[in-house]
Amino acid sequence: MRSLRWNAVMDVFGSDGERVTEEELVKHWLALEREKTGLDTTALDGMSRREALDELLERKPGAAAFLWRASPIEWSRMTLSRTEFERLRVVGGPEGLLWQALSPDGTVMGAAERVENEDLVVLGAETGVDVERVVAFADELATGGELAELVLTKRRGSGSPRVADGNHRATAVCLHLLRTGEYRPQRAYLGIGKNPVLTPLYERIRGVFSRLRPGGPRW
Repeated sequence: MRSLRWNAVMDVFGSDGERVTEEELVKHWLALEREKTGLDTTALDGMSRREALDELLERKPGAAAFLWRASPIEWSRMTLSRTEFERLRVVGGPEGLLWQALSPDGTVMGAAERVENEDLVVLGAETGVDVERVVAFADELATGGELAELVLTKRRGSGSPRVADGNHRATAVCLHLLRTGEYRPQRAYLGIGKNPVLTPLYERIRGVFSRLRPGGPRW
């Protein structure tokens, strides 16, 4: 019983931000995907959660797989602090490919440092990531523009979230920070899913006490 009560405490402190439904998150993400291909987004209003989820999984079978693999998921929307943002990890994938190839330490900040310091043509050819798109987003920030919310995912009790959607935008925020020293507070949806593997106790304790510090980072 003590273990069950302790897990309940972890769950309470593990949630933060404005709670949102999965349907809201899915339709936000699907709207962004439709906009990329010039499709109408107004049709989403008449879609059921199941219809929207099916289309999203068809469009993003890898990144969106978290939606069923980690179910049930608690979704919230929040503004990320600079410390939280710098700890974000790029989307998962095979080692040495795409974002995993671009970021030497697996973070969006690591990806931004390479974009800032290396030849873009060579970097794009080496990793397969559209790094010119990252630069375009950073330039948009420099002129006062805003970027759409990111979609972040993590397992309960684990470390920093991964960017499931918005890796170009997230890297651009870090690139703008590197260039100007200015962090533009970024909004994001965060999904915290079940963890099928018992997380070491010290990891969960560390996560709780970091969230108890007033104004401290949530991961």
